[in-house]
Amino acid sequence: MSTFETTGTLTNLGFIASFLTNCFLNYITIFHIKHINGTYKLMILNFSTIRIVFSGLEVVARPFAHNYNNSVFFFSPGTLRISPSILQLLIASWAGCYLIIVSFIAVQFVYRYLFLSGNKKADCFDGFGATFLISMIWIWILSYLVIIGFLAMQFFYRYLYFCTVNRHLMFEGRGTIAWMLYPIIPGMVYVPFLWLFCRPDEQSDNSEMKKFSAPQRRLQRQYFKALVVQCVGPTVFLIIPAGPVLLTLMFSQMINFDYPSGWLFSTIWLYPPFDSISFMIIVTDYRKIIKKKFKFLFARKSKSAVVNLEDLPRT
Repeated sequence: MSTFETTGTLTNLGFIASFLTNCFLNYITIFHIKHINGTYKLMILNFSTIRIVFSGLEVVARPFAHNYNNSVFFFSPGTLRISPSILQLLIASWAGCYLIIVSFIAVQFVYRYLFLSGNKKADCFDGFGATFLISMIWIWILSYLVIIGFLAMQFFYRYLYFCTVNRHLMFEGRGTIAWMLYPIIPGMVYVPFLWLFCRPDEQSDNSEMKKFSAPQRRLQRQYFKALVVQCVGPTVFLIIPAGPVLLTLMFSQMINFDYPSGWLFSTIWLYPPFDSISFMIIVTDYRKIIKKKFKFLFARKSKSAVVNLEDLPRT
């Protein structure tokens, strides 16, 4: 089985797992969870929906990459007969969802920090505020990626038949990084910075928790544990697989890399089901409902076998 077929099979399995687990998470959140309301519930529903869309776009777009000659070829080995422009839009949308997932975790940390500190700016996330902010970020990212892809295609078609392309859009004529990549560098730094900055110390966290009831304090601690796990998930399944693909561009002027790096994307499909399952396991309310729904799996046999001594064989 070729690399394309292997990654395609894993991607399909990932979409099925992501669709089932995240739809189940949405079902429990909407119809059974009573203690989580308002912005928290909206964020859970939005995040799970984004994960479903992310897995679906991965199945349709089938993103793949290849590092060659100081550049990265980002393409699709899919067999769908669609317009190249639509396919390019789908790949850019998949990359946009990738960035939104990482950014959305930072949004949740910021909201929790503002909410616990009593800052009135937390009201901006109420209602459709969080959805609006995420939509604006998504539109900006998608537009930026489409523009980069369009310029890359124009550059490629212009010089394909006239010269050997040794430097692509990633580098200028003097071998320096192209100016269009500089806005990406702060974007790679601000998310981990927000993760660290919006984590209050234990003393201040406990003092802010005192104004909540006991069930709310328990829920806030569980929600924070879920956020920590949600940081581990993207780091392992999203950032680490994409790291070798992107970091090789920074060192390609010193070392020549030539390898099919797209197979690293085959691990990305693990993230959506991992994130939803870990969230439902950490938060007690979800765990209780799951045990209630699937009690036949957790039930223990209460009846013990009764042995009649008269029926035992005599020696």
